[in-house]
Amino acid sequence: MRSAYHKADLTVEIGTTAGERASDPRGDDQLTNLATLATRTKDPVLVRRFLEGIAPSVRGVCRAVLGPRHVELEDIVQECLIKILRALPSYRFEGSIVHYTNRIALRAAIAGRQRGRNREQRDRALVEQGTGNSTSGQDSLPGLWFLRTLIDELPTVQAEVVVMRMVLGYSVEEIAVATGVSVNTAKSRLRVAKEHLRQRLGGEA
Repeated sequence: MRSAYHKADLTVEIGTTAGERASDPRGDDQLTNLATLATRTKDPVLVRRFLEGIAPSVRGVCRAVLGPRHVELEDIVQECLIKILRALPSYRFEGSIVHYTNRIALRAAIAGRQRGRNREQRDRALVEQGTGNSTSGQDSLPGLWFLRTLIDELPTVQAEVVVMRMVLGYSVEEIAVATGVSVNTAKSRLRVAKEHLRQRLGGEA
C-alpha cells in the first residue's frame, strides 16, 4: 500500500530501526578527545579504542545502506574504518566527529553497494525463491528495502542526504556541516531526492 511508504512514516521507521541518530553529545566529546589523542600520539591502544567507539555507528550506516545480508558487509565495515583512520589527520575538529566518520562510512557503503548491485539482486532472488534463509527484522521493513532501491538510482550526493536525513535523523543544518556545503545546497539536494522519492511512490501506488 502506498501509505506504507509515506515519507513521514519512512523517516520514522528507517531512523528508529537503524538506531544511528545523532549521538549523545557527551559520547561525541569522548570520541573527539580519543581522536585527538590518537592522531597526535599514534598510540595503538588509543587508535583501537577510537575505532571501537565509532564501529557501532559505522556498522549501522553500512547495514542500512547495504542490508544486513550483504555478502561484503563486514569487509566494507573494515574498509570504512581504514578510510576513517586515513582521513582522521585531515579532520579539523569542527562539528561532530560521529557525523564526520558516518559520512566517510556512508560514501564507502554507497560505493560498495554500487559495486555489488548485481550480486545482491541475485541473492535476493534466491531468498525470494525460498532458500530457507529469512532476512533480518530490519530488512523486513518495506521502508528500508525501498530506500535501498533509491540509493541505486540517485547520484551519490543525493543518496547521501537521503540516508543522513531518513536513516541517521540528521537535521538539514547537520547535513550541511557534515557534507561541507551550504544549508541551501543541502536543502536543494534533499528536495530533488524527495521529488524522485515521490515519483517512485506514485509509481508504486
